[in-house]
Amino acid sequence: MTVEVPALPVAAIRTCIAAGDFDGANALLATHEAQLRASFDTGSEAEKGCRQAWLELLAAQRGLIEELRNARDDAARALDRMGRDRRAVNAYLQDAG
Repeated sequence: MTVEVPALPVAAIRTCIAAGDFDGANALLATHEAQLRASFDTGSEAEKGCRQAWLELLAAQRGLIEELRNARDDAARALDRMGRDRRAVNAYLQDAG
């Protein structure tokens, strides 16, 4: 029996991140993790011993998680800036009016 390692949906995750669909990106990562766990559980001891491939996949997944975290942080900062700008404009308009 050969363990079929599910492909990490990098492009789909990055598309979700770029579109601001952080829940979608997180769902794709969670689904991939579940698939990985399922495929790992069915492998032989020799296959489970192929650490390098698993470590590389884990590193790629962690990299995407970091991209997701950074994108969320950037979006939160942008929302904060927009809120401050709106308050500043409102204060200016009240003073001018």
